[in-house]
Amino acid sequence: MLGHALIERLAPIHDVVSVDVEEMDVRSWTVVWSRVEEVRPEVVIHGAAFTRVDDCETEWDEAFAVNAVGARNVALACRRIGAPMLYVSTDYVFDGAKGEAYDESDEPRPLSVYGWSKLMGEEWVRRHHPDHWVVRAAWSYGPGGANFVRTIVERGRSGIPLEIVDDQVGSPTYTVDLADALSGLIESDGFGLYHLTNGGQASWYDLAVEALRVAGVEANVERIATVSTARAARRPEYSVLKNARWEQEGRAPLRPWREAVSEYVRNHLR
Repeated sequence: MLGHALIERLAPIHDVVSVDVEEMDVRSWTVVWSRVEEVRPEVVIHGAAFTRVDDCETEWDEAFAVNAVGARNVALACRRIGAPMLYVSTDYVFDGAKGEAYDESDEPRPLSVYGWSKLMGEEWVRRHHPDHWVVRAAWSYGPGGANFVRTIVERGRSGIPLEIVDDQVGSPTYTVDLADALSGLIESDGFGLYHLTNGGQASWYDLAVEALRVAGVEANVERIATVSTARAARRPEYSVLKNARWEQEGRAPLRPWREAVSEYVRNHLR
């Protein structure tokens, strides 16, 4: 989804070369270096990831191969040609125990294999390439892929009763807004770590109810606890990200999440 939004945003103003998993397996140094050397880009946005959080618990080797080794391979290739690199990470590097929004100075403590693999990816990018941006995003949705908001609206329209977790709180983020922000970030030399999400916070239940309301769908939505879902991977109960550095640099905040959800639903799910 983010790749789709980035191409839409960047293609009118840059020469964009997009690659998918079939064209470049990030687990392979040889493949990564061959592609990067061929294109010799001025900047690389690395969004490839193994994001099936529960599957990561049993396919941990694949999770680390993609999310950590893959990030290292891209970082090394970018450093070799002198191209800055942006790595997209996740709120799941935190355990949720803080009880308030996490800023960039907070110490990560992942609860899941997915979170650990993404954190290792962050560390390897920092270690292997000084000219980098690490951007932690959260709860992404948008055109170009399956996502929670689309699934909820489609199920609501089909009349399926919905049971939605209400004890996980995070920062729903529209990939179109994130892509706009990243397009500005890669024009800067303010390297380092950023948190970047739409404004405000929501539980999965809040997000579902708002999406259904905007879509004009009347559905039976029941609040449930995470413990009743029997998911393989533990999720942080509170992983709201505070965009502290972004704001300190005087950059315009991303709009509130409700406004972003409304635009997505009205433009893509009506």
